[in-house]
Amino acid sequence: MDSRRRICTLMPCLLFCLLPWAARPLLAGEIPAAWQPGVAGDLAFETGNFLTRMAYAKPDRASKDLAEDGAYGAVDRAWDKAHRGKWYIEEQRYGFDAVAAGLAYQRQDLLDRAEKIYDWGFEQEGPDGGFPCGDAYHSASFFIEAVAHSALLIQASPMGPANQAWIRSMEPKLRLAVQWMMDPANQAAGRRRDAPYTHRDYLDAAALGESGILLGDAAMVARSKDYLEQGIARQDPSGFNPEKGGWDTSYHCVGLLFALGYYSLVADDATRAELRPMIVNGLNWLRGRMRPDGTVDQSGNTRTGLGQEKGRNGKFKTMSYGSAWRAAYYWAMISGDKSWVEVAKRLHHGQDVEKRQKRF
Repeated sequence: MDSRRRICTLMPCLLFCLLPWAARPLLAGEIPAAWQPGVAGDLAFETGNFLTRMAYAKPDRASKDLAEDGAYGAVDRAWDKAHRGKWYIEEQRYGFDAVAAGLAYQRQDLLDRAEKIYDWGFEQEGPDGGFPCGDAYHSASFFIEAVAHSALLIQASPMGPANQAWIRSMEPKLRLAVQWMMDPANQAAGRRRDAPYTHRDYLDAAALGESGILLGDAAMVARSKDYLEQGIARQDPSGFNPEKGGWDTSYHCVGLLFALGYYSLVADDATRAELRPMIVNGLNWLRGRMRPDGTVDQSGNTRTGLGQEKGRNGKFKTMSYGSAWRAAYYWAMISGDKSWVEVAKRLHHGQDVEKRQKRF
């Protein structure tokens, strides 16, 4: 009798697990919080229940691949040992994961980990604010965006007062790095190199714009709009943002996520009105590439998924599902359209499907 009772008790849970994800009702943690512009809206996105469950369910693993002194990832750790070969300041951007997890779980040890990663990066900064590494302009933009974004979130959170000294000590170094990006000669060379890649317009806009908000520098915010408007103008009428003369589903999503961060953290009402059609068209294009199981049709990609390019670690680049489902959920929050939560869930499911397919 006891065993029958246990089976009856477990049956609803078993049935729920067997339901296709698309047929399941929205859980409480999947319903987006009411979005508000500015840092508060971005903090709600980055530390909300949905993202915490999907990305940071195991917070101890966040930004774990660091050396004792803070060098992050295989490439920078190897360079740190002998100072030979290539390194990239962009690798230090992964401190952001520890920031998001630390704020979501109120864990100072994770913020300490992130700050160590960022501090190692700033230790490599040259007197002019540049980082003498490979692909210096593009690499710096990744790092600058991650640091500025992290500081804005920390500052707006209940953990802000305990970390204010670190933010204040970091700000002059960040300002110098942004000034290096804005130097006319560096900017001209960087934009020439970035020209084939639309996602970099949104990355550069976010790096300068978020830094400007953090540092209270209107010139940085104004300069960031140049990159933003260039990106908007480049969108194909069908909705994709070009990469190397065609579409690429992965970098399309990366760019959308940076644009959404800019929409929330930096843009004023007029700029949001300008940016909104690009986001809507870009997300609809992505949804049109999504299969019923949530995987993304990557045929025709110019850069990823088909063995075209390798990343800094020497491995072939693949579809950034994390950027895809984050972008869909962020838009659900901003727009109030909960159908995008279902799209985010499908994309997350597709990420798991593709991982399983690659194992066999």
